[in-house]
Amino acid sequence: MTIGRTLSAAIVTILVAAAAAAAAPAQEKTPQKAPQKTKPASPAPPVPDRAALLQQAAAAQQAGRVDEAMRAYRLAAERHQSAQAYLELARLQVRAGDSPAALTSLSRARELAPNSEDVLAALAQVTLASKRPMPAVIALQSLTRICPTVAQYHYLLGVGLMAVGDMPSADDALRAANRLEPERQLTLLALGLVLNNRKQFSDAKEMLTRSVELQPDSIEAMAALAEAQAGLGEFEAAGRHARRVLDRAPANATANLVVGLMMMDQKNYAAARDALQKTIAADPDSPKAFYQLSLALARLGDAAGARQYVQLYQDKLRAVEERVNALRAGGTVAPDPSRPARVPR
Repeated sequence: MTIGRTLSAAIVTILVAAAAAAAAPAQEKTPQKAPQKTKPASPAPPVPDRAALLQQAAAAQQAGRVDEAMRAYRLAAERHQSAQAYLELARLQVRAGDSPAALTSLSRARELAPNSEDVLAALAQVTLASKRPMPAVIALQSLTRICPTVAQYHYLLGVGLMAVGDMPSADDALRAANRLEPERQLTLLALGLVLNNRKQFSDAKEMLTRSVELQPDSIEAMAALAEAQAGLGEFEAAGRHARRVLDRAPANATANLVVGLMMMDQKNYAAARDALQKTIAADPDSPKAFYQLSLALARLGDAAGARQYVQLYQDKLRAVEERVNALRAGGTVAPDPSRPARVPR
């Protein structure tokens, strides 16, 4: 099993947010209504049935009365055990910035409709965005079996596996996404990151060159391309791309890693140390940066520092391996994909 550095939280956020924005339907603007005079209070009506509550909540949401919509969805969810109501409540909670509450609502929705595509997709998006890749991957493993021809789900599974650190499985998922829907810039970027991690720099360069062509302003794609070029010994091109990234984002972890690798090759160990320390500050879960920093410190005669970063490097690798093993041990908890998908009630 190949264990590599995990995908940094910043890149996870970029990949998931961009994919979600691309997949989301256009939202209609809520018309602004003029204030109306307060009407005298009337006796409280009896609690409506599930269908009526869902209709009431949808109408309130359309009119921009979000608090009222959330109350109606919550009542429908709790009183009628409606997965659809929990799902809609979670969507409003996400928009309100309350991810913990949304995850609670989605967990209840999944208990009620364990094979619902909508519920699994929402759970995967929220958990990935909340930097909780383990539950996201388990949900997406089910989702890709239930809906094997949807490229987006394979892509998100690949991103989740990258965040956990299981690069071979991430490679498989992302290649499936690329077969189903070729020439997507985000998929090519994610594949390039995985291939860099697996030291398949020639293949990574091909993917990342195309990713940059599709979106020239992507600093993550350009930084990853620089890493692939550095891995191939093409330091002039790598340095040119890394400098372009650092001009726009001085703290970029990958670009600083490339500079560190270049300085190591040039035996400028002090400059390598400085660049690698910037990498670790931006991406503290990168085993590769810790290892390279230990080498730089050893060359500078700092034996104690070198030992410290070797130990930290080993700790990072061990943590990734433990996550991957935990994922593989717990992957069987996902719902049986042979069961028909249930439509949320």
